[in-house]
Amino acid sequence: MSQLKHIKVGELQIPESYWDLTEESKEQLCLTIMDSMLTILDKTLNVEINRFDILDKMLESSIIVNESNEEYEICEVMYKIRKLLNE
Repeated sequence: MSQLKHIKVGELQIPESYWDLTEESKEQLCLTIMDSMLTILDKTLNVEINRFDILDKMLESSIIVNESNEEYEICEVMYKIRKLLNE
């Protein structure tokens, strides 16, 4: 089985207060981050490419990279965004 390679395409800054927020506020923040990511993809992808599929793959890759770097807080946010994306 070949090792997947991951490319760093950006950096996500999570407010330190994120973990003190209510679940509703966390969800709203994640939706805002997801919307920003989709807007960037809209500007860079050809219209025939499914931006939701690409974002899902980017989030999956980001989770893997951040887990290997022991950035579990970022993983938590990525998981939440991915869950919202796939609902």
